[in-house]
Amino acid sequence: MSIRKLRELGVMIDCSRNAVVALPALKDFMKICAGMGYDFVGLYTEDTICVEDEPYFGYQRGRYTREEIREADAYAQSLGMELRPYIQTLAHINQIVDYEDYRGIIDVNDILLAKDPRTEELLDHLLKSVSESYSSRIVNIGMDEAHMIGLGKYLDTYGYEDRVEIILSHLDMVIRLCKKYGLRPQMWSDMFFRLLSDGAYDCDDEESSGILAEKMAQKVKIPEGLELVYWDYYSTDPSHYRRMLVQHKQMTSRISFAGGAWRWMGFAPYNGYSILATDAALSACLAEDVDSCVMTMWGDDGTECSIYAVLPVLMEAALAGGKIKDRESAEDLFVRLTGYDREDFMQLDRSNPGAIADKRNNLSKILLFNDPLLGIFDSLAPKNVSEYYSEAAAILGSISAQKEKPFAGIFRTQEALCLVLEKKADLGVVLRKAYQAGEKQKLKQIKDETLPEILMRLERFYTVFREQWMKENKSFGFEVQTVRIGGLIQRLKDIEKLLEKYLSGDISSIDELETKALPVGYAMDGAGVNEPEWNRYQKLVTTARLSW
Repeated sequence: MSIRKLRELGVMIDCSRNAVVALPALKDFMKICAGMGYDFVGLYTEDTICVEDEPYFGYQRGRYTREEIREADAYAQSLGMELRPYIQTLAHINQIVDYEDYRGIIDVNDILLAKDPRTEELLDHLLKSVSESYSSRIVNIGMDEAHMIGLGKYLDTYGYEDRVEIILSHLDMVIRLCKKYGLRPQMWSDMFFRLLSDGAYDCDDEESSGILAEKMAQKVKIPEGLELVYWDYYSTDPSHYRRMLVQHKQMTSRISFAGGAWRWMGFAPYNGYSILATDAALSACLAEDVDSCVMTMWGDDGTECSIYAVLPVLMEAALAGGKIKDRESAEDLFVRLTGYDREDFMQLDRSNPGAIADKRNNLSKILLFNDPLLGIFDSLAPKNVSEYYSEAAAILGSISAQKEKPFAGIFRTQEALCLVLEKKADLGVVLRKAYQAGEKQKLKQIKDETLPEILMRLERFYTVFREQWMKENKSFGFEVQTVRIGGLIQRLKDIEKLLEKYLSGDISSIDELETKALPVGYAMDGAGVNEPEWNRYQKLVTTARLSW
């Protein structure tokens, strides 16, 4: 018989992609989650945790001190919740790879060198610090996305070995360290699938699923006491999740699920899509008797999006997981906890035009940083995009005007972003068209009116975005946003000067605008042309290299 509600529901905050949530904001967030019925909050810290005898681990990255974690831990307990550690013990520790202390134990990319005594020493120090900082005995040890394990320094040192065996051997060592410090490990499950199915994490047909299950039975023995966490937030089809859960059950009975509250694709959330995916996933969990779920809140490429922006998704997970009895109760509770109707928060999705419920795109980030001279992403600018952003800004502005409410700053940030994009979204298209048509009066208007207006709006956006960041996060990491937005401001000023020189006759042409614009040539991350996703800042701004 299928279970009716989850035994435990948690939320995990990414504190490793530049933004480390400040203690006051973390407490406030935990209080809201407790009000929704959540049982635990996790902190994902690749290197942003102080580790004794590892001074460069998280250095100048805003890492949590032992005292900060203990304070947050005690506060969670006062709310009837648990604070849990999410760390990495194999891959994904990318911010330490260039330090002299760690270069010798990097296999390839950001993967630690298995078998090396220094690797074990580092992980011993890390797990000791975790055990002494958190009261929870559950620890997520990561070990996901180690795609190239055994193919770098490991290959040079030990020769080629079966990569599943490398992971299992490394896992045994990590579990031994966990036992040493009284910790109960769980890990992401994807590498067992990927190494046995040519890199894929899922099998969407019965034949492939059967073949994979047979390989799993032959090659993978899950260590006793280890819990596997199946993470997935890429489908709105319950049958997809059920099939994957069944495959996991063929490996072990200790399974939990990780869904996603999408806030990791730029400045704006994907609330509509996340809710559909969450409903599908949790219905599958209940049907397959998987009673533990965590909602992940990643922060890829800079963590621009507020932790509060996805509160509608967290409420939906609590409802779908049986922590709240019915939808009417959920809507009333949301108002009590936030001061807003849930529909108000759903308007935050508007920063991405076309981001309707079952579609994903992060056009707001793409169009903000798309270079107006190069026009790499100009083909993605929708028709009437200026009118769209004018309307979106008005809607978000009407909500942000309620200044006495606690989250007005989040709406103010999105309003300011939309006001920038009202003028900036199709600037490259308009500029290139005017130049190639020889419309010098239009170019003069762009120089004298449009660009100064965009620059003024960008300054306001930077100001309110900085206010949002500093209210929620430690100051560490915001220097990246300063460089990015500051670089955009300077680039627009350079375009002003360039147009001035062209219009005055000092130069006879503008090389970048002489080039014929091509459609986006990159392999986009979205499902199709109507769902453009690109979350790599360095390729948004240039086809050159930002660094080597």
